[in-house]
Amino acid sequence: MPFEPFQHAGGTRKRFLIGSLLIVALVATATIAAVLLEVGHIKSYFPRPTIGAPAIKEITPVAAGAPETILIIGSDKRALSTSRLDRASPPHSDTMILIRLDPNQHQTSVLSVPRDLKTQFTTDTGRPHIDKINAAYTMGGSALTAATIKATLPGLEINHIIDINFKGFRKVIDAIGCVYIFVDRHYYNQNLGTVATNFSNIDIPPGYQRLCGQTALDYARYRHTDSDYLRVARQQDFIRQAKQQVGVQKLFDNQDKLLQALQHAVQTDIHGSAVLHLINLTLFSLGRPLRQVPFQSTIGPSYVTATPEQIAATVNDFLYTDPGPVHVRLKRPRRGAPAPGLGLSPTPASDIGLANAASVGLPIKLYAPRQRVGGLGTPDIVRAYTLRDEKNVKHRAYVISISRGLVGEYYGVEGTNWMNPPILVGQHQTRKIAGRSYDLYVDGGHIRLVAWRSSNAVYWLSNTLRDSLTNQQMLAVAQTAGPVN
Repeated sequence: MPFEPFQHAGGTRKRFLIGSLLIVALVATATIAAVLLEVGHIKSYFPRPTIGAPAIKEITPVAAGAPETILIIGSDKRALSTSRLDRASPPHSDTMILIRLDPNQHQTSVLSVPRDLKTQFTTDTGRPHIDKINAAYTMGGSALTAATIKATLPGLEINHIIDINFKGFRKVIDAIGCVYIFVDRHYYNQNLGTVATNFSNIDIPPGYQRLCGQTALDYARYRHTDSDYLRVARQQDFIRQAKQQVGVQKLFDNQDKLLQALQHAVQTDIHGSAVLHLINLTLFSLGRPLRQVPFQSTIGPSYVTATPEQIAATVNDFLYTDPGPVHVRLKRPRRGAPAPGLGLSPTPASDIGLANAASVGLPIKLYAPRQRVGGLGTPDIVRAYTLRDEKNVKHRAYVISISRGLVGEYYGVEGTNWMNPPILVGQHQTRKIAGRSYDLYVDGGHIRLVAWRSSNAVYWLSNTLRDSLTNQQMLAVAQTAGPVN
């Protein structure tokens, strides 16, 4: 995004205000990477650190313009020191995200630390404690969390910490006008007081839609029928999609709501001249895509575990890997025919029937893939619905949610007569195959979306949250998509 708004009349005070909203508002939505790519000036609102001295001791200062790593902690309430632990209602950190800004790399790296990662840390009693890594926040707040992450990931330094509570997340999402998200499947739970349902209530249908406040938080935190890996992937996907949609004007227009929402939401070391150093670094990172770095580990019945070799590979990938500008090279399977060796199977007639039934009354053609990857034993969810844009204009849409055949992994096809949805904004590559033009949206070498257009509609095939469909599979499935009505 260009920085022209910071050059307009209005002087230093206006620039301070806009920058303040940028850095803090998007932090509160867990989209710190977006903040750091859009930041102007926050010095006037953060003249001094708002995080405790123990946490500041875990921070390594760096020279202006050098690469920086920022730790984002999302918590359900403020943590007390170990000696003042609230045993009746202890705080929990559901989110630990590391952001790497390096002016020498082509992308901004994002690494989510699994909250169930088995680790060892020492509390202020001096006794070693083996537990899930999110217990460090419960026992010692952001200071012990930072210390534990550094000890668990040797070679990693933390240059800034931002601790955001979920109350701030909800309010800021509402203040910025909510976020459009492609929801891959139906997220549902009704708490009936039983062991199987003893989780938060949630009911979010699949499809592209606007998520606000508590609903957005429920979506980002959901985990109980899948895994820690998938929640990490869902949060990173939320970051990416929110980043595309939040701009300077939207934040400035909602400044009063934002300032109220942020009053008690964030604790951070970022203040004073450190802000200026960070601004210089973000200018180098402006417009660069996010690269989701996988945390190499193994999921067990109680813990996520990682060997020293896996830890070393993860740290090296996060700090040093630079894939550079990625241009996807693809073979071109014949239109309408499955590419050999891709594991595609014909779509069951029953699922084509569901798509045909949903197409009744739609003002656009409903495209459904005739070939698919896995999940043949799980019926599709096909939903036709009304989608409202930011101006509250109604558009018609449909979604087909398809099981990958693995726990919690779904991909899907969306179509709508909203011709410019935010999900299709941004850099992409174009391929023309067998008479159809495809737009490929790529992250870290993986195709995230394959989109195509007709005269009155846009369509896209969305990969799973973990991008588990290969590039060849994504294009092959998209090529078999044809109208059923």
